[in-house]
Amino acid sequence: MRPYFIVNPIAGGGKAKEKFDSLIRYLREKKADFGFCETTAPGQSTELADKAYERGERFIVAVGGDGTINEVASSLYKRSDAVMGICPFGTGNDFARVLSLSTEPDEAARVLLEGAPAPVDMGMAGEKPFTNVGGLGFDVDVVINTEKYKRRFHGMIPYLFGVMKSLLHLRSVPVTITADGQSIREDVTICSVGNGSHIGGGMAALPNADAQDGLLDVCVVKKVGLLTLLKLLPLFIKGKHLGKKQVKYFRAKEVTIECDRCPMQLDGELGQYAPVTFRVLPGALRIMLPKKAISS
Repeated sequence: MRPYFIVNPIAGGGKAKEKFDSLIRYLREKKADFGFCETTAPGQSTELADKAYERGERFIVAVGGDGTINEVASSLYKRSDAVMGICPFGTGNDFARVLSLSTEPDEAARVLLEGAPAPVDMGMAGEKPFTNVGGLGFDVDVVINTEKYKRRFHGMIPYLFGVMKSLLHLRSVPVTITADGQSIREDVTICSVGNGSHIGGGMAALPNADAQDGLLDVCVVKKVGLLTLLKLLPLFIKGKHLGKKQVKYFRAKEVTIECDRCPMQLDGELGQYAPVTFRVLPGALRIMLPKKAISS
């Protein structure tokens, strides 16, 4: 199949463009046919994927971070004859982790040329599609504060500063969570609902998540103080927080979160609010994956 790339050139602080140039050199050495276009505005990748499909492209590759992947997937999950590729050249690249995708250009290119399409689940938050993780509470504050620092810094520094500022203004959110018909009421510091496993550039919030199992993973960190959260965060980063008394973790096909118009993040992007119902669309995407990942 001929890959057609939708490139977000400013992803990863501009490194996406550099990595894509390297990937192009690799493809040309292999005499591979391909096409590409670049985004020029936020949120444009869905429209470009729609237009590429209408022109007859059936192998459409997102080049960028989790936001770009979300936008391309938001077009392709409705198209059963399309295959999606991912070149995770953003800053966090969280969804790539659960799919065992490399951030290195040559390896990403090899997967596109030598991999195989596999069914991957898609999440829905109300009518809004997402590929990785949605949530509210502390991780929303981190996204808000990280965006402010991205104007001045690149790489993981904005995330680190975003976490620090969010810790200094720690808050909890009262919610009712209903999962497959069973409800709990809780003041939460963190509530994550995911198809993928990582958030915030590598924190394993949902360490047992599998984007091909037809289920959503849910992690709830109950209301805690600053000192307790500081003790939990290193475990949270490594995915070792399960089983702690402040943490509830479960799986469901459908999860409703009720609260008083709480801001949410989906795949690291703001603009959504709870109350909302999350559900999973099993195998809604066909994504090109390494053959070893499929066989395992």
